[in-house]
Amino acid sequence: MTSEPHVARLAFVSIALAMALSACGSANSDTAQPADLSGGQTSSPGASAGGRGPERITPGGIAVVVLDHLGQRAVRLFATYEPEPGSVDLMIGLREGTRADMFALTVYSPEQAGELGPAGKCPPKSRRDRFGDTQCRTLDNGATVMTTEVAEGFSDDNADGMVVFGTAVTRDAGAAMAMYESYDDTPVVSAADLNGILADPRLTWLTQPDLNEAGEDVDVKKLKG
Repeated sequence: MTSEPHVARLAFVSIALAMALSACGSANSDTAQPADLSGGQTSSPGASAGGRGPERITPGGIAVVVLDHLGQRAVRLFATYEPEPGSVDLMIGLREGTRADMFALTVYSPEQAGELGPAGKCPPKSRRDRFGDTQCRTLDNGATVMTTEVAEGFSDDNADGMVVFGTAVTRDAGAAMAMYESYDDTPVVSAADLNGILADPRLTWLTQPDLNEAGEDVDVKKLKG
């Protein structure tokens, strides 16, 4: 999990996934109007009670969101590496599953978010399902959250696994992308789990200062990438 080859592999997976999702989301799309999945958290990352405005999310801030949704006991480590401009990356090691399993979460700036598709509308089902079983929802705040389960592994050495991935794109607020690759057919992280994480309104390029402050108490290892 913490080796440099593994870090490079995760980075490549994220890039390839972004390209695939961009192709899926860039076509003419229908607007979906399903229920809000944000769990009642509908506030936007505006100024804090102390008068501070929103600030760029940190790896620790992303980690707090993950812990709030998966629980402290689910995670054994967090790690990050030097990201590409306009992105903040976090890798998550889980206690369950195999050590080969990979879980990565990236938040993108508004300038980079367009690569993951449009906000406020879902691609037609015929285009969404070409990658696997895909669910797409547009939340009340205009964010489009899309998750997909693929019944095969992404990596060349993963013949018996599967992949769960998803994106959340919010107009003028950036985007988030998550991917979990399991080396068997019982992934620890489900599409429903990713839906909850990606629909969290704090998971934006500019977020609440108190989220980053809470993230300072989370141990996030910095790796060379």
